[in-house]
Amino acid sequence: MAGPSNVLGGIMHGRTALVTVTALAALLTACGGGSGQGSAEGTTTTGSKAPSQTADCGPGSGGRCSSGSASPTAAKPDTELAVGDAFAYQDGLKVQVTGISRITRYGEYDEKPAADKTAFRVAWTVTNGTDKPYDLDNLGYDAKGATSGGETEFLYVEVDSKQMTGRLAPAHSGRFTSEYAIARKDADRIVFTMSRLDAFMEDDSAYVGEDPHWTGAVK
Repeated sequence: MAGPSNVLGGIMHGRTALVTVTALAALLTACGGGSGQGSAEGTTTTGSKAPSQTADCGPGSGGRCSSGSASPTAAKPDTELAVGDAFAYQDGLKVQVTGISRITRYGEYDEKPAADKTAFRVAWTVTNGTDKPYDLDNLGYDAKGATSGGETEFLYVEVDSKQMTGRLAPAHSGRFTSEYAIARKDADRIVFTMSRLDAFMEDDSAYVGEDPHWTGAVK
């Protein structure tokens, strides 16, 4: 027969194991969801655009778990957009592509495309809805052909352009452009992509899973 000390030790060991399992289950429940991602505004697609609000306990969270209820059935943000649509990140930053147009005016030192290529300009607006200045160098962008594929090349065109650089103050917007050339056979429609480099460094809520894309005709 086991002595009183052995019996007491077994009881205490059982209680400790039960407390450990209970605490572990609670932690896993709190950290079951991913961070909110973003939403499209003014899109022509249907469906809910509201971002889910869930706990962020994944890699890069620094051990901090934000409050919120998990919503595993919440729709992912719509990242396939049309020109004119805006994409709002959950931290308050918003990007809207406002136009894709042919370049018809050049300055004395501007670069003109080859004869078999079309020059075009993508224009967009960035609105800083966060509570601190935003470094625009954190945004990256790219353009490609959207109908039959096709790579683009950057053009240096100063007339009517405004390069994206510097910092954007809270509650302010800025209009920016980028200029490209693409083969004429691929110039019917363009897909423009915006990326946030800071999404992987500071704020997990800036990450949208897939970068937003805007598709439209060159006008």
